[in-house]
Amino acid sequence: MSRLLIRNGTIIDPSQGIHRAMDLLVEDGKISALKARIDASDVEIIDASGLHVAPGFIDIHTHLREPGGEGSETIETGTRAAAAGGFTTIYCMPNTTPVCDSETGVQYVLSRAASHGCINVVPVAAITKGMQGEELTNFGRLMNCGAGAFSDDGRPVMNAEIMRRALEYTKLLGIPLFEHCEDMNLTAEGHMNEGVVSARLGIKGIPRVSESVMVSRNCALAAATGGHLHVCHVSTRESVDAIREARRNGVHVTAEVSPHHLTMTEEAVIGYNTNAKMKPPLCEKADRDALIVALEDGTIDCIATDHAPHSAQAKDNVFDAAPFGIIGMETAFPVLYTSFVVTKRWTLDFLVEKMTTGPARVMNREWGTLRPGVAADFTLLELGKSAKFEQRHIFSKSKNCPWVGATMKARIAATFVNGKQVFQHPDLVAPSSPVGDVAKPRERKAAKA
Repeated sequence: MSRLLIRNGTIIDPSQGIHRAMDLLVEDGKISALKARIDASDVEIIDASGLHVAPGFIDIHTHLREPGGEGSETIETGTRAAAAGGFTTIYCMPNTTPVCDSETGVQYVLSRAASHGCINVVPVAAITKGMQGEELTNFGRLMNCGAGAFSDDGRPVMNAEIMRRALEYTKLLGIPLFEHCEDMNLTAEGHMNEGVVSARLGIKGIPRVSESVMVSRNCALAAATGGHLHVCHVSTRESVDAIREARRNGVHVTAEVSPHHLTMTEEAVIGYNTNAKMKPPLCEKADRDALIVALEDGTIDCIATDHAPHSAQAKDNVFDAAPFGIIGMETAFPVLYTSFVVTKRWTLDFLVEKMTTGPARVMNREWGTLRPGVAADFTLLELGKSAKFEQRHIFSKSKNCPWVGATMKARIAATFVNGKQVFQHPDLVAPSSPVGDVAKPRERKAAKA
């Protein structure tokens, strides 16, 4: 029996209302005890003095690009990036080449994650075959072989009848439909939010109603079918209003917001910064403020990164030609902690909840907790010390990150999956030690500066 004792850390577990100094004991990959003091023999001890111990973060919206896009990311590099951000479970979208719309596609992702990944990976299967919006995939078969949700992310389901039928299936199967809400006719050839900044830069804009009109339509379809609609990466105040009204009327709709939409506005595009080009686009300060309030009042359920890797060659281009999207798993917690917890807008408990039990509730899974008996998926957090985030801290294969060079006041010291250490911060280990390598002495200090 393998046994690991995390001693002297501050446990923070919103699922149990815990935020205090405690010890955590892991046996055979599961949490076996959580007490003020645990004395155990024949156990490896990690001294977590000065660190916080939180449930592993859950990201329900990522892009791992494999198969077909290995030049930008692979399941191996993407899961390493996730572990570096404190994530222990991620959902990966189906817009790969070929599209993940078959049992073979789902099984491929699961197989590669098992052989090359370092955290838990759940495949999201396509709503329609080839993500063409014309013919539904076989939801039952895909779910039975491991699909955790359905989405045509990157493309909206424009046909309302197809969307209605898909939502009916979600009601039968008890699984959410992740929808990228965008009217492509309105978006047309737009590249950023339509407004004063786009006009000043001479960039064709995307009207904000492109998102909100589809959010409203899909909420109406969810009301008609009783299905579970999950709205991806909400970005505008009008979308927030539509979701809030639907929830008030008892519609089964959940939603997520990304760190970049919580912390940045369209002003970041000035200078034609392609690492501020994303879809949905960054909008105005009033939109950002509305998203923050919606997350706080529960209209938006959780934080999801929409981690979207692109090669340096693709992003290093004129703004109109560059692809949409940024990476975000390594920086999600540090950026949000620095922006909201340090400034006292949020408590640490609130932030951790929105990255653990929040996404777990959307998926109706008993994850994001340190309760005894569950898998020992957790992360050690070093809080309060200022450190610059540099490109060498990126574990993704791509480097399209807008926060390189930013000073942050939190970092992930280490991440554990099933009680096994899968990440250790590169600045907190000896230069000769490989990142993520687990030391073997009977007792060792946790990674600390």
